[in-house]
Amino acid sequence: MSDRPNAVVAEDSRVRDDGCLSPWADATADAPGWQLTTRSRRLAVAMATVSGGTVHSHEQGEWHARIPQAVLTVVVISVSADTLRCCPSTQPPLGVLALGFAPWPAAAVLTCAVTALPAYGRLSVRDVRVTTRMGRTVRYLIPAFTTT
Repeated sequence: MSDRPNAVVAEDSRVRDDGCLSPWADATADAPGWQLTTRSRRLAVAMATVSGGTVHSHEQGEWHARIPQAVLTVVVISVSADTLRCCPSTQPPLGVLALGFAPWPAAAVLTCAVTALPAYGRLSVRDVRVTTRMGRTVRYLIPAFTTT
């Protein structure tokens, strides 16, 4: 990683976000995975089909694809202080997905140097549970990208 934990890669102004990825956990299976939110039904169906996930229509013309895999193979295109842009690498180009990872700094999510981008690798979800002094368990789903 760069000496600067929140190093910023200059982003191509032509890169548009086709969807937004976020860590997600199925309450019944208690297993971490990903949720894709997009306006493109085609992208939602393609991601769900590749991963064995499900697609749901959501309000305001959005689609949610729930991906029951904790690890996705992606190509990371760019990173800013709080967003990682990537393309799924399991199919021909489906689109650019944005992953917001605030409040964690880029150094906690991106384990390769930003100068190495674009980079092929694995986007994973770490399931971290902390028990408070009051005995309450707080769950954090923390994204991480590692090169292969």
